[in-house]
Amino acid sequence: MKNIISSGLVARLAIAFLAGTAICSTVALPVRADTIGALLLEKIPVPQPRPRGAVGEVAFSPVTEPLTDNAATGSITAITQQPDKVQQAPQRQASISTTLRVTPISGDLKSGLDALTGKDVAKALAIRAGLSESSLERKVLAWAIALSGQDGIPSAEIAAIASGLPDWPGQGAMRENSERALARENASPRAVIQAFGQTRPESLEGAIVLARAWLASGNKKAANAAIAPIWREDALSASEEKTVLAAVGDALTREDHRVRMHMLLYRERTTDGLRMASLAGRTSLAKAWVSAIRNDGKGAALLNSVDAASRKDSGYLFARVKQARRDDDYKTAAALLKSAPRERSVLIDPDEWWVERRIISRAMLDRGDARSAYAIAAGHSAESASTQAEAEFHAGWFALRFLNDKRRAAQHFANILKLSSTPITQSRANYWLARATGGPGAVRYYKAAAQHEGTFYGQLSAQAMGARKLDVSNPRPSGADRARFAARDQVRAIAMLEEAGYSWRADIIYRDLANSLNSPGELALLAARAEKRGNRTLALQIGKIAHARGLEVDTVSWPVGAIPDHAKIGQTGKALAYAIARQESAFNVGAVSPANAKGLLQLLPGTAKMMAKKTGVKYQPAKLTTDAAYNATLGAAYLSEQLDNFDNSYILTFAGYNAGPGRVRQWIDTYGDPRGQKIEDVVDWIERIPFTETRNYVQRVMENYQVYKVRLSNSRLDIEGDLRQGRR
Repeated sequence: MKNIISSGLVARLAIAFLAGTAICSTVALPVRADTIGALLLEKIPVPQPRPRGAVGEVAFSPVTEPLTDNAATGSITAITQQPDKVQQAPQRQASISTTLRVTPISGDLKSGLDALTGKDVAKALAIRAGLSESSLERKVLAWAIALSGQDGIPSAEIAAIASGLPDWPGQGAMRENSERALARENASPRAVIQAFGQTRPESLEGAIVLARAWLASGNKKAANAAIAPIWREDALSASEEKTVLAAVGDALTREDHRVRMHMLLYRERTTDGLRMASLAGRTSLAKAWVSAIRNDGKGAALLNSVDAASRKDSGYLFARVKQARRDDDYKTAAALLKSAPRERSVLIDPDEWWVERRIISRAMLDRGDARSAYAIAAGHSAESASTQAEAEFHAGWFALRFLNDKRRAAQHFANILKLSSTPITQSRANYWLARATGGPGAVRYYKAAAQHEGTFYGQLSAQAMGARKLDVSNPRPSGADRARFAARDQVRAIAMLEEAGYSWRADIIYRDLANSLNSPGELALLAARAEKRGNRTLALQIGKIAHARGLEVDTVSWPVGAIPDHAKIGQTGKALAYAIARQESAFNVGAVSPANAKGLLQLLPGTAKMMAKKTGVKYQPAKLTTDAAYNATLGAAYLSEQLDNFDNSYILTFAGYNAGPGRVRQWIDTYGDPRGQKIEDVVDWIERIPFTETRNYVQRVMENYQVYKVRLSNSRLDIEGDLRQGRR
């Protein structure tokens, strides 16, 4: 079992729950009513639930932690740990367990969901109890109840629901909700420890209640194992910090506080970091580090006043690097990074160290010191797979293009292939391996990259191999696909939820299916269903998820229809508008950004008003987020104007659309003008864009443009011409 709580506990409780007649609100195990743990549970307020990622949220970063070997399929995923075995204090029987009696009432799924929306948990549970035990309606309502996390739903009930719906989405959220419910229940320390078994808490509330239980049982080491990971890794609020310290502060060590201080300051949460510094014994270091972050001019003096013990802390070196960079002393910053430790445990957050390495290595390259740039990049200790891939790319690119060291470059590019299986990463690594290998040996790498024709580097590789057209896959559902799709419980659940008026709950299932279905035909049916409902953004998300998994679903991942035919845009302009809209708004007509950019092409109102005047269209601001054709017409006109301003260069126009035209002109001054240059130099120019977001944006929009040219006008592949010469 992938344990939400121990499997034995679920087995003991599930019989009563699935019958829908009696729901136990606490764990009915031997307890002592006068235990320290019980007193703590009464006197220490339990924190309110915190958002920890929306249920069903799309996640593109690679999985870095495998499932446990001893986790049986069909239950909640949990990361296992081995708490110390301890002698339990003698326990005596007590009857503090209470039972919530549910009298079944008649109702349907909609009435049950309505009750849940109205915070009437008892009614929702009663309606569920009245539904047929084998009905899908009952399953859907139970799932919604467990995901809601509302007060009044016992922890063991949530566990039983999750255990009974092992293939349904939101398992992590149900795990956290069960922990929060357990924290609200007056369970004994022994019962809490047994409930968690050998699993690590996933929520703050769960960590607190388990740590308290271990403290009450006299095992401080196990209490630390319960609370320290969340204390070290999670950005808690000030009130949550206060609650942790009041409830289980005795379980935390000074080292835990030091690591937390680092975590907060790496995230530039300066006030929180300073607050933690006193507990960590690192006040002088924190003050200097914060000064470097704020760039307030006091950093150098404060660094000089850091106490001797804190100077041995890796954070002291990090603060010196940051301060040197703030002072534009990149030579000193580079020297400091070359002397930095490599052990990840010493660095505490190796990925944040990579951010500094990336900035400073690029700065050294800009200053003509490619050897230092390479040494800084190659010396990384990045931890997450995505950050490792980025670091290895930088090292390989520096070695190949600026040191002419093909052998060393190839080693770095080969390392990337082991880190991620996504099309973007695989095509990038293989393209650059081809470049590093050269000659006949490059062919196999170009071929491997060209398998991913929806990606920037896959398209470059395809053209390098002589391809004249992109082979855009168009999944066509077979009869077997349609039958299998229609028979799926989750597909039927989607229909029930939509009919009941709870489409937002159905969206969770759509995304889960996008991650689990392996048939391109079924995925096409899923996206078509979302589009028929009028949710083009969701349909696109389904396509993007499936494409990132390496499935052949190009027409699903690059759909058409979002821009109405009556929009006043030519075919070439329409392909460009689609390319931008897919990246900017994901075809959400009503999208509004924090910067107040609006609609399909994310136009600022001032820009839209200006383009309306220039094109002779009446300016109607409300239409920017309600009329896709109106937004696309003005957006396409603006893109055309920007192309005129940049002598028809697509890459300069795309970069300007994302980062602003002024910055593009600065980059031309720094890196030269890419227009008309050799393709190798144009690709280098894109990779030299200093903003990670803009580099990625240019590549994604260009790959979109190539696909949409095929989809809309069956154009031949000419990404090289589009990069070098632009609009022709």
